[in-house]
Amino acid sequence: MKLKRFVAIMAVVLLAISTTGASAATKVTITPQNKVSKKNPVITVKLSGLPTTHGLYLSQCMAPKLKGEAPAACNPAKASKLWVSALAADQQMGATAPTGKVTMKLDKYFKNGDCVHTKCVIYVTNDHNASSDRSEDQLIPFKFGGLLPF
Repeated sequence: MKLKRFVAIMAVVLLAISTTGASAATKVTITPQNKVSKKNPVITVKLSGLPTTHGLYLSQCMAPKLKGEAPAACNPAKASKLWVSALAADQQMGATAPTGKVTMKLDKYFKNGDCVHTKCVIYVTNDHNASSDRSEDQLIPFKFGGLLPF
């Protein structure tokens, strides 16, 4: 009898933990993903399920060497970074609204980066309002002109 009660209590605790954990990650898609133009390297970013309490940063980065790690080298150019937020206060400080056409310019090469001959990603992470929360971290691979196999 004690075992059944223990199992029932543990089931309730596990259910409570799983329903109060981090929300599902925002869905981020980029177009094109496999054949980014070398002459006009601009991608369109579509987002859905954006957090309601903070925004997201998107950056062009070199893919990390090990799965589960954050990128070490990201493009320092302002045009290759994007701050997206649904919050009006963030938009007044320069964040892009997640509606309409959101675009991002990429570079083939940048300091400590080569996206023509090595794997690169768009690194999605929470903005400064939730910087310690890693639940939104995503790595979205892309390649120029379809040269690199993933």
